[in-house]
Amino acid sequence: METFEASIKLPCSMRDAFEFLIQPANIKLISPAAMGLFFVKAPERLSLGAKMHFKVQAYGVVREAVHVVTEFSASERFVEQQIDGPMKQWIHEHIFEESDDGVLVTDRIQFEPPGGVVGLVINKGRIMDNLEEGFDHRHSRLEKLLSK
Repeated sequence: METFEASIKLPCSMRDAFEFLIQPANIKLISPAAMGLFFVKAPERLSLGAKMHFKVQAYGVVREAVHVVTEFSASERFVEQQIDGPMKQWIHEHIFEESDDGVLVTDRIQFEPPGGVVGLVINKGRIMDNLEEGFDHRHSRLEKLLSK
């Protein structure tokens, strides 16, 4: 499995960052518009066992996926895993750690690209490039929205 990791230090409390990021509406708010993120069905706030059914625009095609929250430790960490979607495997770990001047938020994504013909186009390199771009945008938005 491949691993992508990105971190950002935010000038807010661990609790504020966690509460912001467990709300699917806020995930849409910080996602690039070109991604076309649309939640078909999702709770207002994530919790253990919560499912998110969503659509995204990727590589010129609208794709659907369902993720479930498999681990949840309030204000510290949560993990969502794809149970239906285009990847062979996708596990997104969200980690929150206190720092001297706020919180360090780390996203760790482990993934396995799709196989077959689709896997020729949606390969590790393209996925990593898209994750880099997406998290650059996401971090920029988080800084604006969660700065004191």
